[in-house]
Amino acid sequence: MKKALLLALFAAFVIAAASTAIGPAHAQRAPAGITIVMIRDYYGPDDFQQVSPIYRYPSPQTLAKAQEEIRSNPYIRALLQRRGISFRNVVGVQTALNGGKVVYVR
Repeated sequence: MKKALLLALFAAFVIAAASTAIGPAHAQRAPAGITIVMIRDYYGPDDFQQVSPIYRYPSPQTLAKAQEEIRSNPYIRALLQRRGISFRNVVGVQTALNGGKVVYVR
């Protein structure tokens, strides 16, 4: 009985580990969650901390990294085109902890 229980737990562990290893590869092929943040919507006194100064006042390096991210990610390009947002208005792209992208637009 003990061996059967240990075997079942081991099998569950192996399946969970395998699904975790497969998950990120599948997520890279599928369109990840992309959030567009319009910076102009966050200019009130209470909203000032919600958008980082890195994206409020972007440096040339931040702008260059954002444009490179747009060029390399077809899902972001497609979403921006669908919403009618010019690529030059993107000031930053941040990767969220869940693998999604947050696109900051002026």
